[in-house]
Amino acid sequence: MSNVNLIQSKVMQLEGGAFQSLFDEYLYKKYKFTNIQTLGVQTATNKPTKGTPDAYVLTEDGKYILINYGSVSSQPADKIKADILSCFNTAKLSLENDKIKKIICGHCSTNIHIEQFDSIIELLEGIEIELIGIDTLSHDLALIYPHIAKNQLGVEIDTNQFFDIEDFVKAYDANGINAPINCDFLHRKKEIDNTCESIRNNTVTVLTGPSGIGKTRLAIEVCREWDDKEYKVYCVRSNGNFLYEDIKYYIDNPGKYMLFFDDANMVVSMDNVLQTLLMLPPEYEIKILITVRDYARKRVINTVSKYTVPKVIEIERLTDEEIKDILKVDLEILNPDFLKKISEIANGNARLAFLAGIRSVDEGYQAIRNAEDIFRNYYGRILSEAGLTKDDIIMLFLITVAGPVKGEENQLYIDLKRKYGAEIREDEAVEKLYSLELVDWFKNEITKVSDQSLGNYILYYVLYEKRWISIENLIAIAFPRYKKKAVYALKTIINIFNSEDTVHYVENSIISAWNNAPDGQDMEYLEAFHQVNPDKALCIIKKKIELEKYVDFDMHSFDVNSKKNYQNISTKEIEILGGFKYTESFNDSIELLMSYFEKRPDLIMDFYFGICNYLLYDKYSWNNKYKNENVLMDRLWEATNEGENYNFSILYIHVAQYALKTEFSYTEEVKNSRAFNFIKMTIGFDEEIALLRNKIWRTLGVLRTKQEYRDIVNDILFEVRFKGLKKKDSMAYLQSDFDTIFAEVIKKDNIDFFDARIIDRYREVAGRINSPIDERYLISENNHDFRLYRILSREHLLGRTIEEDERIRKANIAAEFDSYGLKDYIDLFKTCNFLQDTVGERNLWSLSRGLDIVFELLETNPNFYVDVIEEYFKSDAPFRLNGYRQVDFLLSNIGYEKTYNLLNGVEYCKKDTWLSLIWECINERGITDTVVRDYSSFSERNLAGDNPIVPSVTLLIRYGERDNGLKNSILKQIAEKETLSAAFLGYVYRDDDIEVLLKLFKDDFGTLSQIYMNALEISDHVDYGGKLFIRIFEQCPNIWKEYVDWVKNHSHCDGDEQEIFELIWSTEKWKECIDYAYSVIVDGGMLFLIESPIQLLFGEAEQESDIVKNRKKEWLLDSLHENCKDTSKRSKLIDVVVNVMPHWKLDFILEYLKDNQNIEDFRKINLFPMSASWSGSEVPLIIDKIQFLQSLKEKLKGFVYIEHREYIEKYRRNLEEYKRKVELREYLEEADYA
Repeated sequence: MSNVNLIQSKVMQLEGGAFQSLFDEYLYKKYKFTNIQTLGVQTATNKPTKGTPDAYVLTEDGKYILINYGSVSSQPADKIKADILSCFNTAKLSLENDKIKKIICGHCSTNIHIEQFDSIIELLEGIEIELIGIDTLSHDLALIYPHIAKNQLGVEIDTNQFFDIEDFVKAYDANGINAPINCDFLHRKKEIDNTCESIRNNTVTVLTGPSGIGKTRLAIEVCREWDDKEYKVYCVRSNGNFLYEDIKYYIDNPGKYMLFFDDANMVVSMDNVLQTLLMLPPEYEIKILITVRDYARKRVINTVSKYTVPKVIEIERLTDEEIKDILKVDLEILNPDFLKKISEIANGNARLAFLAGIRSVDEGYQAIRNAEDIFRNYYGRILSEAGLTKDDIIMLFLITVAGPVKGEENQLYIDLKRKYGAEIREDEAVEKLYSLELVDWFKNEITKVSDQSLGNYILYYVLYEKRWISIENLIAIAFPRYKKKAVYALKTIINIFNSEDTVHYVENSIISAWNNAPDGQDMEYLEAFHQVNPDKALCIIKKKIELEKYVDFDMHSFDVNSKKNYQNISTKEIEILGGFKYTESFNDSIELLMSYFEKRPDLIMDFYFGICNYLLYDKYSWNNKYKNENVLMDRLWEATNEGENYNFSILYIHVAQYALKTEFSYTEEVKNSRAFNFIKMTIGFDEEIALLRNKIWRTLGVLRTKQEYRDIVNDILFEVRFKGLKKKDSMAYLQSDFDTIFAEVIKKDNIDFFDARIIDRYREVAGRINSPIDERYLISENNHDFRLYRILSREHLLGRTIEEDERIRKANIAAEFDSYGLKDYIDLFKTCNFLQDTVGERNLWSLSRGLDIVFELLETNPNFYVDVIEEYFKSDAPFRLNGYRQVDFLLSNIGYEKTYNLLNGVEYCKKDTWLSLIWECINERGITDTVVRDYSSFSERNLAGDNPIVPSVTLLIRYGERDNGLKNSILKQIAEKETLSAAFLGYVYRDDDIEVLLKLFKDDFGTLSQIYMNALEISDHVDYGGKLFIRIFEQCPNIWKEYVDWVKNHSHCDGDEQEIFELIWSTEKWKECIDYAYSVIVDGGMLFLIESPIQLLFGEAEQESDIVKNRKKEWLLDSLHENCKDTSKRSKLIDVVVNVMPHWKLDFILEYLKDNQNIEDFRKINLFPMSASWSGSEVPLIIDKIQFLQSLKEKLKGFVYIEHREYIEKYRRNLEEYKRKVELREYLEEADYA
């Protein structure tokens, strides 16, 4: 019986409910429906029920497709009509006609005539009716949907290896060992695009990578991308049968086909399959996508390569964060503990992550605490399929625990193999493991396990499940040199295979090994295993502390804040004590820390970092309700004796400051990598953290009552900052903190400046975050000094411009000082002096500007103004006003003589600065001989003093025109002192300034040259871009030699030298200048310092002109030929080109060889720079060198260069060998996670 007839026969035997179930699945496939709603069958049975219609589908446009089924064969046309018309019987179905898009009628009849068919189709005007009879159904099931025939009717048409995409997904997901692939697909966009591109451009595309990383899932997504195109897509999954008949069945007509072979290494006779497909006539366009596991990759690729060149795409492991994203989206796992544990188990393996995730959803965290079953089911099958012997597994274990392994260089591997694998034939075992792709074999020298998760299972399998190797012996062999590798292996077992028995066995083995540790290794074992045997660890540390001698350390002179950026704990015992936070030994560890600090206060930074980094907030603190943090802070506070113990008090204050932060950052190792993640963590507000903070504020308030702690505590109180928080949390923190501080820290009855400033700081932050402000925030105005501070300062509010801020400040100052008398101003200046000593440099500019406004407002009353400013000077001129406006006002209102006498009458801060402004502000008409004489006397005295005020160029011209002797005298003093020279040229930075300067020295460029060279001794940034130097050089060329000599003696200068040397190349005298510079700083310099000078002379500028480029080459070529008999000089010229003009190196060396073919001279040439730097790998640099040598060798034709070519080839081979060693070294460094 044919397949079609057999299917018809089976369909005819179906009862109504079973027929409807078959038809539903058929319609799902045929029309890709996603939401058939069934009314005619009882849920979860095949029993029919009465329903009108039997089923329906809601379409995207909001209309309905109605579905009727009929399994009866007698009078089919009448029955079908009656079913259709019943859909319009309002007693059975109340649905408007325009809401019905289509009616589908499925039936079993084979004798509906044409006129009956037409009468049914035309039964209802405006509504499409589709009839699907048993003939159509059976042919479609046989030819298009064979899997429905198998599932619903038990009729097998093929070998059940060819699937459409969705059937493949169902079949794949039905296997419990596989992770489901019917899920959202994340983090593979790039790989999907690359694979689709490869399929377009290649006949066969091969996806490779470790088992479980998502190759199949990726391939399915690619198939879906291609399914909408003109290609027919089939997914092939081997079940051990031959595929030849299936291929003939499915690839039956010419056309375009895309075939996906999953796990191609499992396909029976893949060679014949490929031959059959790829040898089809040209009318058959075949595209093949293959996934293959690593261990079978080579074999499959070799098979494909017989027929076509495949495109091979490597699929990388997913990162832990990507694994977590997948778990969140596909399994809705959000608990961070679950996510962390599953990502540890998965190790980048998406399949393991899914299997573990599904178990955790079904059975909770306990199901993943111990991953034995997950690993055994997954990797046990792989080991079984690979046919590994005990020796093979032991070798795999040795490579896992000691790897990466490089020959005889890994002593741990050698020692373990000698004890546990002496009889194993190493080469054969490694080759077998490599052929199965269970290990990587880098350049046939370095082996490492290829799948880290497999490696983890091997550790468990050998050390615990089979116990072929004793953990105690492993530790004894590994310590101390390979301590980290042993610890890494044991931590892996405990973290992943966390059963009670496993942990108990590992810990007992560790304790036994520690008890039998050789002398002198106590600290090694203590570091590694202190949490396994805490009593032993704490006992060792306690004895160490008892033996410590007390160190008398003066904490008063030690600046803790300046050391906080250097986060390093040099004392291992302190670091170890920080590791007991969530153990029963926590309290004991704190007591030992207290005892240790009492003896060694000089280690305060170690204690600070140990406490803050290990014992304060972490990702578990919130769940633990900050219990440990409370215990820690209580014990630290107790040790301070309420401030009587100075050392403990200082430690407490700094730890408290850290504990009051709301955002923390730390680094976390990236698993199986040498990289680190930078993590930021915020502490959200809740009742527990509020109680802890309130306790800290109260204790700081106690310390604040003591003078020695007052300033540092005030700084902490003033530091109101809630970083990284949402607005709601910030407001809660601020209100909670302020309530405690106001109630228990601030002295409200007699509020001082510091109290007022702290309260106002809270008011300011409250306003910024829109937190309620009550009357408590306003009592800061009760302190007179603070009120003046607020008035003089400019407060900026969000939404206001700076101009608006200034206008408001000016209005407030006017209102405050409008009624001030002279005594009030005397009091004001006292307050200003207090503020100057109190608020810090950062706030002085704003206060200074406020006081400027005070004097500006006084300008309406000149007489009173003079009285006030006189008192200002008597008060030592606080806030260091700029003074320009004040002096200008005095000159305009009381004249030169009174102004001079006023400013010169008393001693005050920055007096000379104020006096100097007189001669700067006075207008031209007011400059008399007296003024000039006074300025001459002032400048002579001032420039000879300790704080000279160097006149500007403009000022010198102004008074020099009236008294040339004055100008010359000042310039002489400036030229004699380097500090004055640097200050003088500090005024000159614009082109206009340079022109004014040159005008001043138009008759004396020698003095200007001297000033310029003097200034360089103080600062090599006196001449931005070298503009001034070139202008001096144009008038005084001898400055070049002075400058070159200066450069030679200042080899580490980093100012404008490069620009100046570059500008010299553009001058007319470039050749003689470069000749001199080269002779001094290159020929006359030290050989090992050559790189910096030649960079100055010949380095390429950012926008170098062609003229300069050509001049550099011209000079070098001329020098090369001029010195044809001086081998040393010619070699140095080669060095120039090699180091700073590498693109020209080949041509220049060939030019060198035109004059000299002597092989001994050639060997002395440096073909490459004497030093190099790189980021990442050194290999690209070595490859560039090898390629250059090949290019050079190819250029050297003829017998005269035989020896040169031999030398170059030997050099190249040495570099190849060096490259190999570097690759091995870098691979070892990168691959050695432990």
